[in-house]
Amino acid sequence: MAKIVSERRESSEARVPTVPVGRALVFTRYDEDKAVVLNPQDFNRLSALDHDLDELASDPPALSELALKAHALEDTPGTPVEDPGQIKALLGL
Repeated sequence: MAKIVSERRESSEARVPTVPVGRALVFTRYDEDKAVVLNPQDFNRLSALDHDLDELASDPPALSELALKAHALEDTPGTPVEDPGQIKALLGL
């Protein structure tokens, strides 16, 4: 999985506009996206999510016995069970 790698540059090297939280500025040229400018808070959140996703993908958490039982029941052909009481009974809760 490709990771986000950040590179620092002095703001005097380019004129970069201030971007509010929750917004991204997409710069295009010849109808092709060339760069995206994010608010630092959004970028840090995106980087943290990228890191967490990478950890989960490389070392997935173990499923509990209850989760394994639920997946086995879900994969069993038949009429779907949507009643919470029936679901609890099937899972032995």
